[in-house]
Amino acid sequence: MRNPKTTRRSALKLFGAGAGALALPAIIRPAAAAGVLNITTYDKFLPKDFVEKFQRDTGIEVRIRLTDDQAKQYNLLTAEASRPSSDIVTVAGHRFGQFVDAKLLSPLDTGRITNWKKLNTAYQDAPWMRVNGNIWGLPILAGFEGLARNTEYVKDAESWAVMFEPKYKGFTSYMVGDFLSITMRYLGHDGDFTAYIGKPEEAQKATNEARDFLIKNKTMVRKYYDAGSEVQQMLVNEDVYMAQAWSGPAAKLIMDGHPIRLSVPKEGTYGFVYTLNVVNGAPNAENAYKFLDAALGSLEVGAAMSRQSGFNSTFAGVDSLLSERERRALALPQDQVERIVFFSSQNRDMKNLMVDRATAEIKAA
Repeated sequence: MRNPKTTRRSALKLFGAGAGALALPAIIRPAAAAGVLNITTYDKFLPKDFVEKFQRDTGIEVRIRLTDDQAKQYNLLTAEASRPSSDIVTVAGHRFGQFVDAKLLSPLDTGRITNWKKLNTAYQDAPWMRVNGNIWGLPILAGFEGLARNTEYVKDAESWAVMFEPKYKGFTSYMVGDFLSITMRYLGHDGDFTAYIGKPEEAQKATNEARDFLIKNKTMVRKYYDAGSEVQQMLVNEDVYMAQAWSGPAAKLIMDGHPIRLSVPKEGTYGFVYTLNVVNGAPNAENAYKFLDAALGSLEVGAAMSRQSGFNSTFAGVDSLLSERERRALALPQDQVERIVFFSSQNRDMKNLMVDRATAEIKAA
């Protein structure tokens, strides 16, 4: 796996999301076979104990191929479109549009998943899950941008406004492009740009307002950072007291015992969700649905997924199985979960163009 910068486009590759490259093609054979299930997913996503139990209980042989990149999955599915070698793949919700337009996924029939209601209500039928009126995947893990703070210096942080309080001047940090979207939301605009489809002038006005606000408050920032390891080091060294940070790097600090808390302020934030998806033309689709239902039927599976990957579980009630420290690192109160707007696959070209331009202007100011 490469060592990417954590941005709204690259966050899918961070937090232990995929240490393995695509395994040898021989591991998964394209022909359908009785009692076989072929899954392409990320390292540390599917608990070994669960997979082994599923095989014992059902007699279905599970063959797993690891990936470390959404583009690799897309290219593989495209190359094998007429005869797919995977039954289940792992796609991020804001990439649904690309996979759906290429007819690589099958709409998910939630009626065949008896445990669907065991998802947290925030994930059962959210707008980002639907493309062309259909749901396309089973949400399993979520990552989000939160407010990470050293509790020895910042006691309360109910609002993103704390990032701009004069007493913390020189002790804050953020990734410019990501925080620009959050600033748009803080100012009452849509930082994911779904409200601006066909409205480029309105989108540009909102982007410019957030850009100008961050330029005005530029002296508040100790440093703009580009990778999760940077913000971790600044928080540990107490170079900064708080930062906009992705949940994965912040969770690692909490699990290591540092006095860091991660929260979603009242104005909300943005995030993404990994989903398990049934491939269009999957040779073992029936087995795929059995696997999805079995995974969702166990809180232990959800907790293990979260512990292994460093992401938050989408399963309702998983926090009851976590230790106090694990809950601080890997779970949120329900009201904060509901403040997360998960990235949509819509209008991403406009968003990327305007955010990238504004980011460059903020850095240059």
